[in-house]
Amino acid sequence: MDALGTQRSTAEELWVDKYKPHSLEELAVHKKKVEEVKTWFEERLKPSKGVYRNNVLVVSGQAGIGKSAAIHVIASHLGAMVCGWNTPTPVIWQEHLYNSGTETKYTSKLDEFVSFVERIRTFGLIPTSFTGESKPSIIYLIDDLPMMHSKAALGRLKDCLNLLVHTTRIPTAILVTDYGNTDSADYNARSVEELKTSLESSGACKIAFNPITVNSIKKILFRICQMEQCDVTADNVDLIAKASGGDIRHAITSLQFFCLNPNQVHSLSQSTRSPHALKEESNKPVELDDGSSLYFGRDETLSLFHALGKFLHNKRETGVAVEYDQNGFLIHERFSRLPLKMDVPEKILCQSHVQPGPVADFLHENVLDFLNDEAVEDAWILSSYLGDADILLTKLRGMVSSYNEAESILQSAAASIAVRGVLFGNSCPLSSRWHAIRRPKLWQVEKELSYQKNKMLRQRIPACNQLSSYHMSVMATEYMPMFKLLGNRVGSGYDELHQESNIDIDKMSLDGEAMEISDDDIEDW
Repeated sequence: MDALGTQRSTAEELWVDKYKPHSLEELAVHKKKVEEVKTWFEERLKPSKGVYRNNVLVVSGQAGIGKSAAIHVIASHLGAMVCGWNTPTPVIWQEHLYNSGTETKYTSKLDEFVSFVERIRTFGLIPTSFTGESKPSIIYLIDDLPMMHSKAALGRLKDCLNLLVHTTRIPTAILVTDYGNTDSADYNARSVEELKTSLESSGACKIAFNPITVNSIKKILFRICQMEQCDVTADNVDLIAKASGGDIRHAITSLQFFCLNPNQVHSLSQSTRSPHALKEESNKPVELDDGSSLYFGRDETLSLFHALGKFLHNKRETGVAVEYDQNGFLIHERFSRLPLKMDVPEKILCQSHVQPGPVADFLHENVLDFLNDEAVEDAWILSSYLGDADILLTKLRGMVSSYNEAESILQSAAASIAVRGVLFGNSCPLSSRWHAIRRPKLWQVEKELSYQKNKMLRQRIPACNQLSSYHMSVMATEYMPMFKLLGNRVGSGYDELHQESNIDIDKMSLDGEAMEISDDDIEDW
């Protein structure tokens, strides 16, 4: 039984933990970066008298590129022990309510972190596993900083870390995960950039790790395949390495997933992607730069409001001289715009996984709040573009999602016109600020319209079957007011839908086209 349990535990073990590096040679991080970090720790672990050195190192880089692994391996190589900040377990609401009854005071994660920093500054830390007489070399590792949800919390965290930079005598590594583009609407992404700048200005040393190269990832994946005796082709390993985006942790996890389900890999044949395919299904493979695909990859999904924030805030580069091709067309100054600080709008729409209709509705409802009060011409330009998009969406509005290719192109074009019209029309965007995104009032109007339409059909007179040949507009403007004027009452026929009627309610609208809105689309955003 013990052997069986050990075998099962080994089979269920994550390869990321099973094959974590234990020596400098096994690290996938660039050798130059490893040497820089090792040299920095060697200088500070040596006893020195009368020489002041700053003892805080900031290691930055995207997630999964081996920052923490590099610190542990280098510390082991130098014979030092790592003592770290262990992020406390989050307190759920039910637990908080239970503790409040026992007079246990709630402590935020920021408070606990500040207390931890004060403790290591004052008393230091000794590993609990240490039993020897001589004091070992110690390296502090702060791998997970508290989340900052306000400027006050960010300022408090800055003060805490700056105090640590100026007072700690123990080599301390602070790992900071980069969020990618600094123009992200995420407050934490901007806070991290401010935090790194603050630490550097206080005297901390900074070393930035680059994403792991594809070749380095492939070497590690091939070694794991050999040790696990997995028959994975070189082409498949190459696909997994490219899809990881420089994230070695993600690559190893994807390889383990692939070895469990080898049929999940998409065909290696070159595929062409339609530029108008804005809506991607959840089971659609991840597109690579060379056209090949995988059914797994880094999740780059954006929320609807994240995408709307990018479009409405309309962030652009400042002080950038726009270079024009001498052989190209000369752009008039009124039509010239600074480069956007984001990806192309169509890519953002793809990542948001939302229908074009709601995007246009939200933009129409909220865009004026992001314009200057004097920008009347900008408002006119915006309205014209949004009107063009609405014309393209009129026939499709409210209908169940269609898989017709022509309609898909029409929706994609409408979304592109709406988004690019907003970006182009707002020539002088307001400075970034917090702003609530309102739910489109049009949705409530359409819901009320649908309700009144169905109500009229239920109240029609059974004897007047010929009304089915008229549009709803005729019934609403001519027949129903006349019935009300004459005080017509037909009893049960006035309240019940005639069972022999062949009217297709879902296909009737004020203009004879489809106009049915599902209650599922009317959400309280």
